[in-house]
Amino acid sequence: MIRPWPLLASEPVFDAGLLQVTRDRVRSPRTGSERDFHVIRMVDWLMAVALTVDHKLVMVRQYRHGSREESLEVPGGLHDGNAETAERGAARELAEETGYGGGTWSFLGRLRPQPALLSNRAWIYLARGVRATAAPELDAGEDIEVVLLDIQEINARIASGEINNAMTVAALALASFAGQL
Repeated sequence: MIRPWPLLASEPVFDAGLLQVTRDRVRSPRTGSERDFHVIRMVDWLMAVALTVDHKLVMVRQYRHGSREESLEVPGGLHDGNAETAERGAARELAEETGYGGGTWSFLGRLRPQPALLSNRAWIYLARGVRATAAPELDAGEDIEVVLLDIQEINARIASGEINNAMTVAALALASFAGQL
């Protein structure tokens, strides 16, 4: 049986505001040996799989500095759990990045983006029947193009590598498994 490894100590190594790195000293319950793990701590992420009233998928194309490439993704952003619920945050991110809002919202799932290194979760919501309600309100660090896709195009765009953001693929898979795409 797999058991949690007791945390013996946690030491800050780096703090960049958006993310912090800690060195966590733990003990293996199987062997009793101690070892260090580095953990990247950051806030949770929010993602919105949004379908318009005419069943188009609302996506965003944006430049991502980490990969130095454009990325075609579902809208999303960071979750400040103290200021709003995850669902409200997902709706806010959709509106800010795309100008779309309204619709009927439901929870699709909560995933761990990379549990070996990251402490955060991704909260994924489905919004059905959204409409363009306002102009997007982009953050200073965002340069976003709104892209409306036919649902039938999703698999081909994933297969071609055009949609290659792993969390977007996971969010679309959750929506598909739930019978929504």
